[in-house]
Amino acid sequence: MKERYDVVVVGAGPSGLLAAKAVAENGFDVAVVERKEKIAVIGRTCGQTLLPPNDYFFGDLFHYNPRDKKFCFPKSGLSFPYSGPIKNLYDWYMYSPGMKRMHFGYPEGYTPPMPGMLKAPIALTYDKEVLTADLLKEARTAGAEIFENCEFTDITWAGPETIVIAGGKQFRCTYVIAADGTNSRVVQKLGFNNERRHITNLFVKSFFVSGFKAPVDGEPIVTGVNIYQGKPVYLFAVPRPVGGDWNLLFLTLEQGIDIGAAAEQIMKDSPFAQYCKGAKIKRELAAMEVIQSPIVKPFKNNVVIVGDAGSCQELECLGAMITGWKGGLAVAAALKEFQLGIAPRAIADYCDWWLNTYIKQYDYQDYLQVFGIAYMFPKPEIIDYIFSLLNQTFPPTFNPYTSVKHLGLAMQMAFPRIMAERPDILQDLVPNMLAFPSDVLAKTLKDK
Repeated sequence: MKERYDVVVVGAGPSGLLAAKAVAENGFDVAVVERKEKIAVIGRTCGQTLLPPNDYFFGDLFHYNPRDKKFCFPKSGLSFPYSGPIKNLYDWYMYSPGMKRMHFGYPEGYTPPMPGMLKAPIALTYDKEVLTADLLKEARTAGAEIFENCEFTDITWAGPETIVIAGGKQFRCTYVIAADGTNSRVVQKLGFNNERRHITNLFVKSFFVSGFKAPVDGEPIVTGVNIYQGKPVYLFAVPRPVGGDWNLLFLTLEQGIDIGAAAEQIMKDSPFAQYCKGAKIKRELAAMEVIQSPIVKPFKNNVVIVGDAGSCQELECLGAMITGWKGGLAVAAALKEFQLGIAPRAIADYCDWWLNTYIKQYDYQDYLQVFGIAYMFPKPEIIDYIFSLLNQTFPPTFNPYTSVKHLGLAMQMAFPRIMAERPDILQDLVPNMLAFPSDVLAKTLKDK
């Protein structure tokens, strides 16, 4: 352990490790502090999908280079080895409580319209433990020092120095990069959360299983709205990257629900039970994540915020990786600016990039609509009815921001039919559609 570092990165997930790689590759001293004893062992629920590989996301494109076994971001100039398996996914089916479905994907018999074009996947599944191990190796090779079992507890700013306390050790540095994810302790210590709106919390339980059968042929992404004890519980089913195993995730915004018991009942006694029959659980994970308004300016007291630490709930893994890389490069440039004695601009440029790329282009209200489906429509039979109207094949995407726009347009087109068939539904629906999703969620959950 050095007496002083140029940068301390708090958090050794994909965002933090790529930030450390960016700083270290520019020749600066970097320490990465992580509370976990084994960084590459995943203990929290994760969908382990990379999306969207068929669209620009956070200003970049993403693809897997099978020749060199690398993940690549051509516009950012970022690439790194990934030695694990992947699986391309092309379809996403959403199910209502009564198993009415909507489909995002390619119509049957689709072929690309021009030679050389690809039928692009809407998501890739991958092994996050392999990804993390590969990124850890990249950061170490670049020169970063990694401190496992080193939990962040405090941060102070002393003039030109920032002091991080982690694992009972004192780390002195010029800059800190907060990459400690959703529920960030660094963000909390700096007082950022005093200016954010807390909307609700997300409770998740997930299982790696064998023997799950999707409701449709192939290996699609499957999501469903279930009702447990009169309250919504969401199911996400994602194929694992090898073999026939699946990742089943159960999510709720309801604090009073035992999410483990809800998952058990959905797998044994719900419309989805027939697809879970004979499924064997291989591994169990869980998480609790705060949902709140995002940080608008991700810099304070020489601390740069990257990844999920500054987001509404998460940026998806691609967004977290891109922001980690961008934040790391900004800090490296800021250190060089100081060495050269030139006017600082790198951190301000990163803050502008965050504002214009995330805050202005990816409205967190749109993101919340994914969780708000069951709260927009007050009864399961109404959700069934709406899903039955939107039964066309939507364009291929698993991007939450893109999908809600397609659904919103389709809902507007369905208004005349709803007015003719079920004016009672429209009367209840319109106020919620005109309100911000954060207001709908906060009010509904508070009333319960």
